[in-house]
Amino acid sequence: MSRGIELCGANLAAFNDHTSREYLISGPAGSGKTLANLCKLLWFGGLYPGARMLVVRKTRHSLTETVLVTWERDVLGAGHPIIAKPIDRGHRHAYKFPNRSVLVTGGMDRPDKVLSSEWDLIYCPEATELDLVDWETLGGRLRAMAGPFDQLLGDCNPGPMHHWLKKRCEARKTRLYESRHHENPRYYDYRAGAWTEAGRRYVGGRLKMMTGVRRKRFYKGEWASAEGVVYAFDPDLHLKPAGWQPPREWPRVWSIDWGKTSPTVLQLWAVDPDGRMYLYREFFRTNARPDLLGRWAKEQIETGREPSPRVVVCDHSEEPKVEFERESGLALQLADKADRDKGIQAAQARFDLEGPGLPPRVFFAPEALAHEPDAYLEERGIPASTLAELTQYTWDEDFLKDEPIAVNDHGMDAFRYAERYVSANLGGLAGENPYAADYTAVPGARLPGVLRGR
Repeated sequence: MSRGIELCGANLAAFNDHTSREYLISGPAGSGKTLANLCKLLWFGGLYPGARMLVVRKTRHSLTETVLVTWERDVLGAGHPIIAKPIDRGHRHAYKFPNRSVLVTGGMDRPDKVLSSEWDLIYCPEATELDLVDWETLGGRLRAMAGPFDQLLGDCNPGPMHHWLKKRCEARKTRLYESRHHENPRYYDYRAGAWTEAGRRYVGGRLKMMTGVRRKRFYKGEWASAEGVVYAFDPDLHLKPAGWQPPREWPRVWSIDWGKTSPTVLQLWAVDPDGRMYLYREFFRTNARPDLLGRWAKEQIETGREPSPRVVVCDHSEEPKVEFERESGLALQLADKADRDKGIQAAQARFDLEGPGLPPRVFFAPEALAHEPDAYLEERGIPASTLAELTQYTWDEDFLKDEPIAVNDHGMDAFRYAERYVSANLGGLAGENPYAADYTAVPGARLPGVLRGR
């Protein structure tokens, strides 16, 4: 079974590149670059029996709900013989073709799984996650010889302007193709010369409403370095009126970042039916013993001051976790810290407007502090609340990659822990898949994953 898919512009040029040892498709979010590379894998595997192809990211887990969704749903389609067996994507490590070709999935977190074999094509989605050693090591595994060429191919949203991958392209060691939104038929109808409804909603709405460096990268497709504050907090947009309190029926998510001489932060978040987050109360103190904090939390619930939280997520320190659980009677869940950069990006996205006339997805109460400000912090001019940290949490200009200055970031860490839980469990950012489309069928086409240039 095959699907009719059209490629154009840089995406088509990359698909037809059979001579470059390695290439990268760079472009804004939703420009069709991932689709182009996956189509190439399907074409190559179908044409050359016994071909060995690898799809690899920094971690294997990160493939499951991103690239493999596009591969199974939009490139192969339901009922394709390669995915005939009902195996969950998270546990499917290989896709076997009828002609003995195979596509294997892996992560650089398990290098023995990806570097112990030889490959014809290696595809690295979100290639900016990798470092130069990863990239060159993968390139050294291209020698399976099933077809007339082997190739290392990648794609990415643009990253910092000094990223090693951009420099590699500038040095012409890696061929660069730059795709644009109008090359994705889901978003732009080239026959009509107009944006589709999905394009107006996603490109002209969600992406256009982004701010700062994220707008440059994901909307404009520019390589740009992060500078200034990490989060685009605007009091006119993100601050609730004085005295505001969330309805008691909204689910609560608590998050903790442990500290000793640095502050311990316990944030109380409410989540509305649309998945928007509201920080309405917090504990923010130095020298806060976890057992005493646990008693404080227990008292808030037993007196009816606070509804019981749906979950309490916390930093990965076992001793304070055990002490807090013993005194509070609450079971704590370790926060999702697997991909810090991804967590920061997801938290950043909540400050964007969802579209013209639509609200952002995170809010803060101006009087959230549940106690008097910590005197130790105030005397030293150190932020004594999450709101104070928001305006001082900045990028480190001495790093070539995006890296916030790791000082006075305790509320920022707790915010990220809560955001990761909410997005995964309580209707968080939808982030619609840029490739979820019924692409135009091409009658009579001969290649698997049917392609036609224009």
